[in-house]
Amino acid sequence: MTSVIPYNRVQLAMPLPQTRTHRAAGILRILVVGYVALLPYQFEFDKGLNFAPADCCLLLVCVLAAPQLKYRKPAWTIWHWGIALTFAIGSLVAASRFGRLDRYELFNKDAGLLLPFLSYAALTSTVTGWDDLRHILRVFTASVIFENVLAIGGYLAQYLFGLTTPFVRYGLRLSGMLLDPNAYGGLLIVALVICEGASWGPAPLFQRRTLWFARLTLMLGILFTFSRSAWIGLGVALLLLLVLRPKLTLRPVWASLIGAPFLLLLMGSAFIPVFEEMARRPKQVQGRFDLIHWALQAFVRHPFLGGGIGSFRLAEGEVAHNSVMWFLADFGIVGVAALLGFLGWFFVKSWSVYRLAPDRERPLVLALLLAHTAMIGLAMGIEAFYQRHWWMIFALIASSYCLTLPTSGHPHHEAEVFDHVDS
Repeated sequence: MTSVIPYNRVQLAMPLPQTRTHRAAGILRILVVGYVALLPYQFEFDKGLNFAPADCCLLLVCVLAAPQLKYRKPAWTIWHWGIALTFAIGSLVAASRFGRLDRYELFNKDAGLLLPFLSYAALTSTVTGWDDLRHILRVFTASVIFENVLAIGGYLAQYLFGLTTPFVRYGLRLSGMLLDPNAYGGLLIVALVICEGASWGPAPLFQRRTLWFARLTLMLGILFTFSRSAWIGLGVALLLLLVLRPKLTLRPVWASLIGAPFLLLLMGSAFIPVFEEMARRPKQVQGRFDLIHWALQAFVRHPFLGGGIGSFRLAEGEVAHNSVMWFLADFGIVGVAALLGFLGWFFVKSWSVYRLAPDRERPLVLALLLAHTAMIGLAMGIEAFYQRHWWMIFALIASSYCLTLPTSGHPHHEAEVFDHVDS
């Protein structure tokens, strides 16, 4: 006699087909990982026109996996909407003052803000566990290290043999494939502090040999950028690391002391005057102080809402080279409040998550905290708000915060399998 199994139980016994939702989720993950891996690369098509392959991954997300973008409420705050509103108001103010909105601000600033927000949404939708966060950090740092080794090789070829390479600009400043030494320096310091911050605990991001290779090559790249802004950002991050994990700070210091004699031996004594000239650049230092002075004057003229987006660039013929000064001049006190609130939220949350995260994952959170701190330091010397890797750090901090919440678990639905029993 054969037992009769109810129809609904037979349905559950059948293999579950792969749904479109699962396929789209897999596509989203692949595109996000591709986006992170391509962050160190950018190409110049024409003067003032650059192409970032990573952005193609975001466009494909819109086409192939848009339904999988999730609104994770804890990851989005009032400060996100404050930033968007700041740009909207700044555009209206500029349009009312000048009768139109300049094309550069319309495409690069207003429309350009959509890409960082989209990357934020894609990353926070993808990171649903600590392993996801770890994987993205590892892909990012490995990609930066690989590209930086190529860039250093190009730099040495140009310095030692006079070969022209696309990795060097403005004399002998390493720019990698980001086309700008300051932006490239910011990318390298983020990768370095991630490696250092996540180098301890039961599951370090990289093992000892890989870590030392990453440390030496990244520090060499940071040196060759001659970016004072990057050096300041790295210094601020290392000071925070000294407070939280003093022993970890000794590693890059020892690497610098040990590597300096070998560097001088390789580069020769002629490198010392080159270093002094590229690092000092007194005219540029004075120019930056002048820009700060002019930005403060613009703020005094329009203190509440600012002069409108692009007003400082149009008046002075140059960007402010300081994120806070740019917001102060173009968006006034309202815009600066939105910026500081936005950046402050991620700092506070990363500090909180560092205390609450599981022991195995705390090094990852420390790495994110250090990276965010380093970018804040960098932003004092350049307009770093649109840097893609900083928005990646924003998204990963928000994702780590979501993972520490009591309701952040994502249950895995397993199909029940019923065996047919013949009796």
